[in-house]
Amino acid sequence: MKKILIFLLFIIAWSSCKNKGKSNHDKEQGKRIESSFDKNINVGELNKKGIEFSSESFDKAIKISRELNKPIFIDFYTHWCGPCKRMDNFVFTDSIIGDFYNKNFICLKIDAEKGEGIALANKFGVQGYPTLLFLTPNLEIKLKHFGYRGTKNFLELGYTVIDGKSSNDSVLNSLSNYDSKVESLFEFSSSLNYYSRQSEKDSALFDYFKDIPKNKWYTPQYFHFIENQSYSIFSPLSEFVIANRNKYSKLYGKTRIDKFISRLMSFAIKTPKDLYGKSYNNFSNDEIYSLLYSELEKIDFVFTNKNKLNHEIILLCKSVRDNNKDWNSLFTKVDYYNKHYSQFDKEWYNFPNNWYTRALMISPINLEIKNYNETCLKLAKSKLTDRDFNEFAKGLSIGTVERFVSNEKQSENTKNELTIALSTLTKLNPVSKVWANEFLSKINMSDEDIINYKEKIIKNAL
Repeated sequence: MKKILIFLLFIIAWSSCKNKGKSNHDKEQGKRIESSFDKNINVGELNKKGIEFSSESFDKAIKISRELNKPIFIDFYTHWCGPCKRMDNFVFTDSIIGDFYNKNFICLKIDAEKGEGIALANKFGVQGYPTLLFLTPNLEIKLKHFGYRGTKNFLELGYTVIDGKSSNDSVLNSLSNYDSKVESLFEFSSSLNYYSRQSEKDSALFDYFKDIPKNKWYTPQYFHFIENQSYSIFSPLSEFVIANRNKYSKLYGKTRIDKFISRLMSFAIKTPKDLYGKSYNNFSNDEIYSLLYSELEKIDFVFTNKNKLNHEIILLCKSVRDNNKDWNSLFTKVDYYNKHYSQFDKEWYNFPNNWYTRALMISPINLEIKNYNETCLKLAKSKLTDRDFNEFAKGLSIGTVERFVSNEKQSENTKNELTIALSTLTKLNPVSKVWANEFLSKINMSDEDIINYKEKIIKNAL
């Protein structure tokens, strides 16, 4: 605590030199920084002190930058980038980072794979994520950094752009202890990759947390690891969050905690024997699912029924694929799901509960089945809305292409199924460039239709 108080005095003194008119604000901020280390913090208030990323377009941000004579900071990220998420959770939300960057930069957060982000990432040569880009108001690149930066190092980047060197060393050094706490968590997280079984990871995670006071289990750093590394809904850490779900909901929002619990339920339903261990290997599937559902209902009856129904839909998709029947049962089950549970998907956990992912499950294992794609598309067209049908057609076609690429045998029938799939994809929303390069580039055939479809899909790929 003594070190933290010294740290706070340092911050307040430095801030008052920069702006005496905001001394009361800085003292209040100092109290919140202290509480983020040693108390059960109010996460909502803390996050408000982080970087305030502008929602303006890039062109509008340039105009504002020139009017205020402030440089532009851009965080180029993607939705799948792990280091990007770490910066979101532990760096951009920091109050000291927020004060400095909000004061000195126009801050933008750009998804490099969506909208104008695609063109901007190409324009500035973004090749990895996160890319932290600093521009002058005239769009000259002042500094460009690839990869994760902790709080201290990220603040140092900002100082380098503003001052040309790392001034205010005392402030930067005062962050080193805080930064090392987060970095040690990352090091531990990396060590979990060495465990082959998820149950072993859960055990190692709990062993690590045993030495951490339970009041710290509520703080952002530690909850983030419980949330992202836990697998079993019956592990001690998962049970701790569930037992204290009201407190966690107040800190992080009910939706986020519901999503966490529902995600663990879906893991349990997908791999129940892994969850229970070797002693249950002799149980039949019906026995183990009966046991599992009865235990999950004690946690949350609505969550359990939603997960159970979703699981039944997945099984029906596989039945359609294996036997080309049960279509009516599938549509009936999905209609029931949509009426009772689909409204919760965005709030809790985005299950693979749309016609695109269902079609991926229905896509053929055996491409020798004649007229498979044609039959599936015809049945789906008679049952689905235009929007759902387009999603279904895309999933079925992509699944067929992937099956063709992985299949060594290329008969006339497999070529016909591939041709139908490629033809269908040319009429739908564009596929991603990553997928097009990974799969379409592996199709080496002289058939003129297939070549033309490939070229058209690759040309339009996002």
